[in-house]
Amino acid sequence: MKYLKSLLVNTSLIFGSLILAVIFGEIALRVAGIKYPPPLPPDSEALAYTVKDPYRGWSPRPNAKTVWTGEGETSELKMNAFGMRDYERTLEKPANSYRVAILGDSFMEALQVPLEKTAASIMQSQLKSCSALKGKTVEVLNFSVQGYGTAQQLMTWRHHAQKFSPDLVILGFYPGNDIRNNYRPLEHDHLRPYFVEKNGQLVEDLSFINLNPNSLERDYYMFSKLDQLPYELVANSRILQLVRQAEIESKRRQLEKDYKQTDINFYKEPPDENWKQAWKITEQLVTLLKNEVTTKGKDFMVVMVSDSFQVQPDPKKRQKFMQAHEIKDIFYPDQRIYDLGQREGFSVLRLAEPLQKEAEKTGVCLHGFKNAEACGGHWNREGNRLAGELIANQVCQQLMSQSSKSQK
Repeated sequence: MKYLKSLLVNTSLIFGSLILAVIFGEIALRVAGIKYPPPLPPDSEALAYTVKDPYRGWSPRPNAKTVWTGEGETSELKMNAFGMRDYERTLEKPANSYRVAILGDSFMEALQVPLEKTAASIMQSQLKSCSALKGKTVEVLNFSVQGYGTAQQLMTWRHHAQKFSPDLVILGFYPGNDIRNNYRPLEHDHLRPYFVEKNGQLVEDLSFINLNPNSLERDYYMFSKLDQLPYELVANSRILQLVRQAEIESKRRQLEKDYKQTDINFYKEPPDENWKQAWKITEQLVTLLKNEVTTKGKDFMVVMVSDSFQVQPDPKKRQKFMQAHEIKDIFYPDQRIYDLGQREGFSVLRLAEPLQKEAEKTGVCLHGFKNAEACGGHWNREGNRLAGELIANQVCQQLMSQSSKSQK
């Protein structure tokens, strides 16, 4: 009896101490202003920006409004009625108009700058003065979404973009992550579609549909084990938030370590079988997209988006980077996709080379923002402006060439 009484007292003291520790801990964290609110659950009606997508994994919520506070300029973001970071559009193509559909990732979506300063907006404005489009309404529809790889861009074309009847489809290809995005063994995000080879053909792998968005299988959005708990419990406990944040930071550091080497390999000949297969799948995806677009009677072109090191204004810094990572040709991925275009019959605009020349000439960084890496990351306003002008010029030249041939 004494033993049971002693055990009960000791157990009560232990639990009492733990409860007091939790209470004091919660009070201390609140006084210190330390909090890490968890993201709203995926099925929450208040979720601001993205929704689950049965073909692409995720997509922007139609008419969503939020404030962008990440890399770049802080500004209000608004998606249009079709879930595009774009002006309002109609599904039916206007009479006497020329429509361009852009498929891309975060570079072409350009959340870092105001909508009117994006490459797509600049391109639309510039094309209005193209003599081959005189008298026509010009629309550049931007279907780009941050984080998308070529597989998702192909699915965007199949299930979304082609409904808008574009005359030209532009694939904005960013070699810095598009190649690994397309191959599961190199990509940490499993809640996205992939394409795999079967009997020499690419087939859809939509297994992500059966995954729980809150599960640890989605490292891309950095969920924690604590996200399996009721949302309100974590949302109202500073201690649980702190533990959750510590786990996420640990995972993020590991991801950065993994990607540090991975995101250099796109500059080189494939160093191993994973990269050989990633490139093979990527080239097959680009070709498949081209074939599906041209079969519909639409024009197709690829725009190679620049990486920040390719257009570093200081050639000495660029050379130092190349030597440190044993890079022989910093334009390797651009040349490889250009060669693919030559074989498969589509045009490729390589932006990195003219942007590099402009950056060296002016000494102005075309990537980077004050609140992020200097001369790194995404295109800033000037980078978007020059990219938009170069793309518009290329499209105009091709249209004038087509017009000239048709008149002969």
